Amino acid sequence: MKKRKFKLNRILSIIVALSAASMIFLAGQVTLKHKASGGEGFLQATVGQQEESLKMESVLSQLMEVYLAQGIEEARRFAQQRGIDMEGDSVRVVAEAASTGIPERAGRAIYGRNLRFQKVPKKRESFESSQSSLVSMQIEAYGGKVEMTHRRLVQSVVPLSSLQDLAHLPSIRYLRLPMKPVPFVTSEGVEKTAADQWQAVIPYRPTGRVKVCVLDLGFSGYEGLLGTELPSSVTVRSFRADLNINASDHGTACAEVVHDMAPDAELLLVNFGTDVEHHNAVNWIIDKGVDIISCSVGWFNMGAGDGTGPVCEDVKKAFDEGIIWVQAAGNSAERHWENPFSDPDSDQWCNFENPGQPEEEWFEFSVNAGDSYSILLNWDDWGAWDGSRYINLEGNDYDLFLYDSALVPIAWSMNQQVYPDGTPTGVPPVEAVTDQPTSSGLRYIRINNWRTIRDCKLELFFLGANPLDPQHQKLAGSLSIPADSPLAVSVGATNLADDSCAIYSSRGPTTDNRIKPDLAAPTGVSCVTYGNLGFSGTSASVPHVAGAFALLKGKLPYSLDQIRTILEARAKDLGASGKDNLFGFGRLNLSKDSQNGSRLRQGERRGAKSSASFRNLKTEKSRIHSNKKDST
Repeated sequence: MKKRKFKLNRILSIIVALSAASMIFLAGQVTLKHKASGGEGFLQATVGQQEESLKMESVLSQLMEVYLAQGIEEARRFAQQRGIDMEGDSVRVVAEAASTGIPERAGRAIYGRNLRFQKVPKKRESFESSQSSLVSMQIEAYGGKVEMTHRRLVQSVVPLSSLQDLAHLPSIRYLRLPMKPVPFVTSEGVEKTAADQWQAVIPYRPTGRVKVCVLDLGFSGYEGLLGTELPSSVTVRSFRADLNINASDHGTACAEVVHDMAPDAELLLVNFGTDVEHHNAVNWIIDKGVDIISCSVGWFNMGAGDGTGPVCEDVKKAFDEGIIWVQAAGNSAERHWENPFSDPDSDQWCNFENPGQPEEEWFEFSVNAGDSYSILLNWDDWGAWDGSRYINLEGNDYDLFLYDSALVPIAWSMNQQVYPDGTPTGVPPVEAVTDQPTSSGLRYIRINNWRTIRDCKLELFFLGANPLDPQHQKLAGSLSIPADSPLAVSVGATNLADDSCAIYSSRGPTTDNRIKPDLAAPTGVSCVTYGNLGFSGTSASVPHVAGAFALLKGKLPYSLDQIRTILEARAKDLGASGKDNLFGFGRLNLSKDSQNGSRLRQGERRGAKSSASFRNLKTEKSRIHSNKKDST
């Protein structure tokens, strides 16, 4: 491990004076001090090493400090500002059960050469469930309410007064906030993609309807559309802790487009709000015998970007049961930055690339009053995915700080990826800050190198903020998760009028250098929920592709694998010839368009026999595994 220069201010405890938030935090855990010098502000930070701070997400530690120092009302105000769910005096958290004691055979990394096609052993799942049962009982003993579990994850609402006690329990590995997905907000796309030419074709499967599940955040207003914009009857299920199917109207718009594309398909409308709820929803969807999942929401900081991680594991589980997962690429191309950590002046602060200012340590962006925004940081120290969690992390620790236009600190995230002795804690390489601005204007972030053994590749997403200046935008590699999964049909967005790539549409490659998305489809289309030409984003593109799968499955004697090959072959090739990181194979097109030439004819022949694309997936999986082995 190379030596790092640790400044005195990282060793001594210092008292914090925190800006407009006017918060006074207890000394001994996380303290901040803002200092102005020569017009430049900088943040000095020190992190106390109490056990509970090491086992608790940074923002939860901050919430606890506000609660202990200033009481429950200030804690509620802080929670609202940071996007934390509270119910009365309790906070919604996810407890990750400790894996200590997992039998060797059950706990072994099970991703061999064909890693994507191996299932997690039932013995391991059973052991993890028993661990989460123990954690559930302990949470209830401390006055908490368990909402749901998934393997080693326990989602619950816990009194703030019990949070520190729970963090001390050896059965709990880590306490964090629930991860939340992000929506990527007769359709004109029906005619644009030539789906209307297929709708009158006599079905090949007249007795069995194709099942499509729209997996989303909510379906407000769906009941008023039954029998018109939606089928006369649909299956509805909420996996939210509050069972609120009307939490959003985003899913309703997606369901409208699927029905426009495939009027005879059976629809299941399923919503969720957290990562644990998502896992349980997918298990239920599989049990219902669904053929196609249409998912227009995505995740960030939930994996290495190479098709691994907990959400990509859900995609794999569905794929193993023969389900096609159609996934939004995301809308983050203009709000994405990545680069290796750079520190030419050796002061432990990242120097961002900025033309004319090579030593710039302040990353500038802008926000609008009233629009909540989040800054998400991750870096390439994910280790290896074992089917349940990431293991063998190297132990690189960066911290994220947010400032207002006057360079006064607003928020920070200092999760502990490294123990005081330098060994990895196993905490994922992620940091995140959220803010509810009361005024529009500039904001700044800085990234500090707390303790590392190498300069990692850093990645930032600015969700809810205005697009970054072009000099900071990194359009490539801006995919959301699980659009990086080789088992998902990832979809980008093309403008309805001219088939150009929507500027916001996220694009590949993945971190293991695979081309994504796989297809593109129209955006900026009409629906009752969002009005005339009001449904935009890759959210609108996905249900066109999901609907196309359903339409062709009902009309043709082919499998979904073979239909995927046909759709890839018939896609209107745009951009660079062949598959590329903007359009994939091209814009969705169901007609036999002669412009695709030999690619179309070859694809049709493959579709009638077997799917070459899916045969190649095993090769892709092996390559992923080989790359992961080489990096660990």
